[in-house]
Amino acid sequence: MTDKSKDSLTTQPSSQPSEYELIIEGRPRPKGRPRMTRTGHTYNPPETREAEQKYVDAAGENYPIFDGPVKIEMSFFEDRTYIKIVSLPDWGKTKLKGDLDNYIKLAADGLQKAGIIVNDRDVVVMEAFKK
Repeated sequence: MTDKSKDSLTTQPSSQPSEYELIIEGRPRPKGRPRMTRTGHTYNPPETREAEQKYVDAAGENYPIFDGPVKIEMSFFEDRTYIKIVSLPDWGKTKLKGDLDNYIKLAADGLQKAGIIVNDRDVVVMEAFKK
């Protein structure tokens, strides 16, 4: 848990929000691969840190906190990103512990490596869930 999320837990209402929408202005960027210094420390590229900061800025000060299963809808346009988060209080527990985005990335890379899709950059719509 980050310092920001720890601090936010004390200032946010205790009831679970049902949904939240936000728009991140600017051209969307893919997350850059971590880099390594000469001394062996890893860090995110500056472009990735700047892009992640846009999400923090778009959320502002009075954002809701979702604690539990959620559905996230994301639409990426040339000049902005649209995000909608919906609480799923009736979604059952899953035994899968990994982050959904990591399952998705491995599956797309595996399909490309198998030759089933030529390039995973060509994927423009994706549906995924953990059960």
